[in-house]
Amino acid sequence: MLDQRTRWLKTPNLTFELDAKLGSWQYSYRLVLEPREDRLAVASETVCFNGKPILEFVNAEVHLYDESSQEIVKYPIDWHRSALPSVRQEAVPNLGLFKHWLGRLVCFRLNPFAMGPLAKSSDPVPAPDLSNFVAWYTYLKRAPGQATPLLESLRVVLDGFVDLTLWPAAGANVLGAQFSNQGEPLTEFLFNELSDGQRCLICLYAILVFVLDQGNTVLLDEPDNFISLREIQPWLMAATDVVENGHGQLLLISHHPEIIDQWAAESAVRFVRDGIGAVRVEEFHGDPESALTSAELVARGWEHG
Repeated sequence: MLDQRTRWLKTPNLTFELDAKLGSWQYSYRLVLEPREDRLAVASETVCFNGKPILEFVNAEVHLYDESSQEIVKYPIDWHRSALPSVRQEAVPNLGLFKHWLGRLVCFRLNPFAMGPLAKSSDPVPAPDLSNFVAWYTYLKRAPGQATPLLESLRVVLDGFVDLTLWPAAGANVLGAQFSNQGEPLTEFLFNELSDGQRCLICLYAILVFVLDQGNTVLLDEPDNFISLREIQPWLMAATDVVENGHGQLLLISHHPEIIDQWAAESAVRFVRDGIGAVRVEEFHGDPESALTSAELVARGWEHG
């Protein structure tokens, strides 16, 4: 992992920070990693609750605090691992909500080229690129009727789509997709025989049904790389409905004009980099009085205001 460090950083340490507002409570998480003995070690780890620390990990020792910042327990752990998983729910109740939220934060960057049609086992955890989609879908299919909302959505957005099928072959499960053309006999394709866009669209609706709609926080990197305008718009509307109904949170990274126009005016931020330096996060500032859309402002470099 040391060879993957950001090369333009002059400091040997790597710092990660994350803020989360969960209900009326504010959490701040900070993790500092440092190279030590040819490995990465945790130099410090801190969780603050409403501005006050409730967990501190430094010098291989964990310190836990109550709401009044009084230390309630301390114990040593290996400095090569995070302290957060070691804390029991009953030890610091206010930490449990943050751990639960962080454990339900899921990141995706779809790669249809890595999606094969076979799976030798089921997998309850989707891979970030969904290269294990068949194994994940095999796991989800164990519960009767659980796949029904996904299949119903796909019948609306994929022309001629009928069903996703799983069958055993040579010690593995094979995923196929059935299509019908205006009442003609069914035609079945292996999952990898579908187009890149069709596979990505199936995965996007699976994320919508099985992850976002279950109340998770989803980070989705450029879901529109293989999807047309006509195909992405219904998904955007469905995702908006899920989030507005309070069933999850979606952080979406995109350069797609359709997505920018739909969401930028109300809830967008920009990543800004000077040269090869650090990336800053800024609020997006469009011009509500302009005749240009948000996407057109970005295309012209006029979104700075």
